[in-house]
Amino acid sequence: MNKNSKILIVIIILLAVTASIAIFLNRDNVAASKELNNNALFILIEDGVELASFNMSEIQAIGEVEFDATLRSSGSDPKDHIYTGVLLKNIFAHANISFDGKKTVVLTAADGYTVAVAIDKFLDDDNVYLAYMRDGELLGTKEDGGSGPYQMIIRKDPFSQFWCKFAISAEIK
Repeated sequence: MNKNSKILIVIIILLAVTASIAIFLNRDNVAASKELNNNALFILIEDGVELASFNMSEIQAIGEVEFDATLRSSGSDPKDHIYTGVLLKNIFAHANISFDGKKTVVLTAADGYTVAVAIDKFLDDDNVYLAYMRDGELLGTKEDGGSGPYQMIIRKDPFSQFWCKFAISAEIK
């Protein structure tokens, strides 16, 4: 075995040991991240008054479904994904919040971004979802480089323009 081969073997061993240590040290962070996602609250508001809040387990219990949606963003080709979430109107109905006389639902993100959805689009079947998984993986938080823990997705929005990453609340007006 020549000198270059020995150096290469030593480098490979060092990289394998470093990767193993990193995985071992990161296992607690992965568990903590999943716990943060599971404890993340989503708040329902009606005309400025907080009426209900749900954590992820409670939202999942309302009736999670898988649905496909195409993510279109500037600078990249459209990508089809399988999302897991709950129809947002079902979460409101579960909290016994009435849609009578309402015109808009406003989603607010952790970074202050807001999206207003007309009530007819909101009540349309198979359209406005509160998602928490994409392609079998939790969306993750902004700090993790994710788009959640919750993301509002409007399936019938042809350009993904009115989606809301990092969603924390929805107010019906």
